[in-house]
Amino acid sequence: MNAHTPVGSLTVQPVLRVDRSVSPEEALTLLGDQGFALVTDAAHDGLPVALLSRSDLTALRDRRAATLCPSDAPARPPVLLPAGMTLDELVGGAAMTLLALSPHGAVVVDPSGAVTVLPATIVDDFLDHGALLPAEPRGAFDMSATDSVLAGDISLPLALVTCATPGCGHINHLGFFDPQRPPACAHPGLPPHTLTITRG
Repeated sequence: MNAHTPVGSLTVQPVLRVDRSVSPEEALTLLGDQGFALVTDAAHDGLPVALLSRSDLTALRDRRAATLCPSDAPARPPVLLPAGMTLDELVGGAAMTLLALSPHGAVVVDPSGAVTVLPATIVDDFLDHGALLPAEPRGAFDMSATDSVLAGDISLPLALVTCATPGCGHINHLGFFDPQRPPACAHPGLPPHTLTITRG
């Protein structure tokens, strides 16, 4: 592994795609030996709304949560990266700020729309071993994937963050995140408010 390794070649965790209407119990059954569940929302054209681990699903089942994304559970926003992005481009660019939103790592999307997970531990190991080289500017990554997980044209990298402000629920597209200065929510039908993320 070096600074110019594409993240798509490092992903080791397969992903179950599941709609948020599925119960935690059913999601655990469907998960099988896959590492993560990428939760999508049919009401929002199949956009991803959460990346959940087996332990997340187990905790939701044990507390008898009715859905995969209850409002009082910690947020697990999916961070989406293009498979061709290299490690130096990831850690040297704005995409690195998005990883603060996702304790599990990032969802890596290849041009066909297939998804896997880049575990956070791989990025941590890369940083710990001092392999960071300056990123070479390549401009914005613009990789579109049009399937049931990534509907429409979406420019990557980005995080899809559902606003937890009561009565909101808008899915915000973020290319940068500063936890000290959360952005305004982009909901077009509500008065201006700060994007709220449930922590836990």
